[in-house]
Amino acid sequence: MSKQLKHSPRPSNETGAKDDVAVAAAVKLAMEVFGCDAKTAAAHRAIEAWVEKREGEFTFWLHVFSTLNPDSIRPARQFRRSA
Repeated sequence: MSKQLKHSPRPSNETGAKDDVAVAAAVKLAMEVFGCDAKTAAAHRAIEAWVEKREGEFTFWLHVFSTLNPDSIRPARQFRRSA
């Protein structure tokens, strides 16, 4: 059986300007680190927070997840090994 949060946050209207900056930074970093898997990584973090009943963190990752646009996500940078 799944656990229900008392209040299901709506990502589009519950953040302030300070939260928007943090979400934008997390989106940028997720795209750089995870590339095309960024949306999946954000979803995993949101699910983890939800299971642990960390509502604030869940809401944050939900915002990150909803902000990530698959069309703008590039493959992760490949690190070159020096010989």
